[in-house]
Amino acid sequence: MKGRLNMPVIQKMGSLPILPKIAITFLLVVTPLFYLGLEMNDSGSDIVRQEIVNSLSSRVELFTDMLDGDFDRIIKLLQEYVNDDDLMKLSTSSEIMPDIERTQAVLRLKHQMDLLKRSSDLAINATAFIPMMNRSVDSNTNAIIDFDAEMFRALSQTTNMYGDPFVFWDNRVFISMPYGYLDDGPLFLLAVEISGEKISSKLKQFAQEGSIAVLASSRMEWTSSSPDETNMSKKMLARLESADAKAPQSITIGNTDYLFAGQKSDILNAKLVMFVPIERIEQPLDRYRVWAFVWFGVSVLIIIAFSFGMYRLIHRPLKLLVHSFRKIEHGRFDISIEYPFTDEFGYLYKQLNAMVRELERLIYKVYEQQYRARLAELRHLQSQINPHFLYNTFFILYRMAKQEGNENIVRLTKHLGEYFQFITRDGSEEATLADEVAHAKSYTEIQTIRFSNRISVRFSEVPKEVELLAVPRLILQPIIENAFVHSLEKKAKGGLLEVDFGITKTELLIRIEDNGGIDEEKVAQLQTLLNTQQDVTVTTGMINVHRRLQIKYGGPAGLRISPGDLGGLRIIVVIPLKEVMPHA
Repeated sequence: MKGRLNMPVIQKMGSLPILPKIAITFLLVVTPLFYLGLEMNDSGSDIVRQEIVNSLSSRVELFTDMLDGDFDRIIKLLQEYVNDDDLMKLSTSSEIMPDIERTQAVLRLKHQMDLLKRSSDLAINATAFIPMMNRSVDSNTNAIIDFDAEMFRALSQTTNMYGDPFVFWDNRVFISMPYGYLDDGPLFLLAVEISGEKISSKLKQFAQEGSIAVLASSRMEWTSSSPDETNMSKKMLARLESADAKAPQSITIGNTDYLFAGQKSDILNAKLVMFVPIERIEQPLDRYRVWAFVWFGVSVLIIIAFSFGMYRLIHRPLKLLVHSFRKIEHGRFDISIEYPFTDEFGYLYKQLNAMVRELERLIYKVYEQQYRARLAELRHLQSQINPHFLYNTFFILYRMAKQEGNENIVRLTKHLGEYFQFITRDGSEEATLADEVAHAKSYTEIQTIRFSNRISVRFSEVPKEVELLAVPRLILQPIIENAFVHSLEKKAKGGLLEVDFGITKTELLIRIEDNGGIDEEKVAQLQTLLNTQQDVTVTTGMINVHRRLQIKYGGPAGLRISPGDLGGLRIIVVIPLKEVMPHA
């Protein structure tokens, strides 16, 4: 069977290595798509600018809401504290109050001023002015300080608490709330001093790197930037007067374009504006967008081109190569792959074809050698007839003939004929289990006649389900012969040999055990010989049996040797049933 590979590739590229083919393919695909990436960049730039504008507007709105929340909390606390009992008593009846009660009231009022100051991060002091006592209770001092009449008069002016709550005095900013009006001024006055530095610091924290934030009204202005940039913010504030306060704007001042957004605070009667140079936004953005689209385009190109190129130049030839190896794994060696080019795959295919032919030759050679080796082992075993056994048998015949034991002669010659008939049968390497057991019985009958009443042999019946199993010839007689030669011949009387059969789910077990004594060192040496791969010319009959069983069945097949319960050697012949059970 021959596989053919057709690749519609330019003939000039046919002899090139794989890597140049892939590189040329990549370049052909990258060039037209690079222009498409540049066009996509222009479209993405507008989307990114809109997202920046939205972010700028959101931050302006968030910071305005935060400022409104802080000042609304201060105003509400001021309105609440004007009804404080201690403040009312100190403002109206401090002269008639006992000293202890007046002191306690002052301390409680001091505590209220501390709470008022801590109600906002923007507050740096809270003061209660009490004209009747000619004293003030300050959150920044221990309790009572001297009454500042000039400051009291400046802060006593009425303001719109929810429209323009600030009072300016001595370059300082206050939110004040007078209560009750007498001929010479209010009954008392509560004032919270606001830190302009803290407002500027918050603006600086809130503004992103490169942007400027300004909070300004007709009477005040705080900024996160330098004075020069503050002048630019005034022009932007003027621009907001004629436009939607929340809408993002762009303006050109000098040669610089700015993007800005603003929002008005109704509570503060002020506007917050945040602006950033467009060049500062788009210069790094353009650079990163170019690289992003370049890398995106390159990545897409690599994926598409590499996939296509790999499929046409590598995957298809490799797939055919894999299919060929799978056929080889299943024992099919009648393959030959043709390839029209002389690149790396051409070399691989050529070598694969040569390898398949060599494998086919070697496998046939090894199979033939294995078959010859197995046949030689069997014939070698058949030739291993113990001369002493032959001499002894003829000597027994001589004695029986001299004593005229005609019946025993008949028995002996019958078993001897059956024995040599089985030994010299060359037609087959296998025999049924029943025939193999019959041959072993013939051998033991001959030995029983020889040793008279000194040795007895017990064979159990062969199980019906395994009588016809095909097993290697001469797997029982060499083991029984070993028991006679090395153990039972030494016993003057009471020698016993037992042979029985057992069947498990996966194995046929044949036990051969004698009572001729056991040498544990001898058992260990014999076990070592079974586990050692030796040349067949130096193996005994029992080692020969073990080798042939493992060659035929592999795995757990073979002989298991151990001391037996009868006082001698126990040998278990193991034959896997899954290998030998006949099919239904």
